Amino acid sequence: MKIYRIADMNIAVKARYEGTYEYMADYQTDSDEYELYIETTDEMIRYEEELSQEIHGASYSGYISEAVAVLRVICDYIIDKGGFFLHCSCLSYKGDGIIFTAPSGTGKSTHAALWRRHFGDDVQMINDDKPLVRERDGRFSIYGTPWMGKHNIGSNISAPIKAVVFIRQAPENFAERITPFEALSLILQQTVMPSDKSKMSALLDLMDKLMETVPMYRLSCNISDEAVTAIHDMIYKNDVEAAEISAE
Repeated sequence: MKIYRIADMNIAVKARYEGTYEYMADYQTDSDEYELYIETTDEMIRYEEELSQEIHGASYSGYISEAVAVLRVICDYIIDKGGFFLHCSCLSYKGDGIIFTAPSGTGKSTHAALWRRHFGDDVQMINDDKPLVRERDGRFSIYGTPWMGKHNIGSNISAPIKAVVFIRQAPENFAERITPFEALSLILQQTVMPSDKSKMSALLDLMDKLMETVPMYRLSCNISDEAVTAIHDMIYKNDVEAAEISAE
């Protein structure tokens, strides 16, 4: 058994594969205290293997299936702790958490890479695939996790969420603010529904609160630096205007 610190939670994992411990190694803590204990079973691992075969046409290796099974338990547990899983690519830009989310293959990872190229050291990747969102003291933050996607891009950091950006492909670049009503169906497509249906209400309440407190945007874009500046300028427009008013 080893203990990991993920999204400000100490989680004990008793794995069957040594590779699972190695997969999560960057999040291991020296603490001997934990709030969640996960012991995987053959049934849990087999479920992830079969699901991978169904979705991707190939099964994960044993330890990857086990690691995903651990994540699935965490996704259920964190709802009661004010958090949820979000399929996205996210980064820290000057300490602000910026989230790019969309169906697989739309280009969220590509867009995050454009931010890294455009802004250089001002950007640090948090997670390129499977981070966790959590509310603490009235503020939502995005947290890195060991589950970083096929390119293994991310780090063990967190950042308060500045904006959530829903990406769609388009020949021209256009950014716009969208309403919580528009955002809800989009964000629901990018999370994991709780196995315990009684938690669904809590998940929806969390998402409602996120959308009330964090601006939601849609970015129609191509693969260009102009796509970066379009959404960057939209996100930070109000900050610039406030600074100008303050300086007058």
